[in-house]
Amino acid sequence: MYQLNFPNGNVQTYESYNDLIKAVDAFGGKANRISGNTFAFVPKK
Repeated sequence: MYQLNFPNGNVQTYESYNDLIKAVDAFGGKANRISGNTFAFVPKK
């Protein structure tokens, strides 16, 4: 499982890295790896 943390405190989990990246692209940002399978969502400016 991959976890994506948003700046507003929300957390979403994804079955695969590919699913996480698709979601990040849909939200219009990028994912920065925090550790292991945990990523932080960074909105594009």
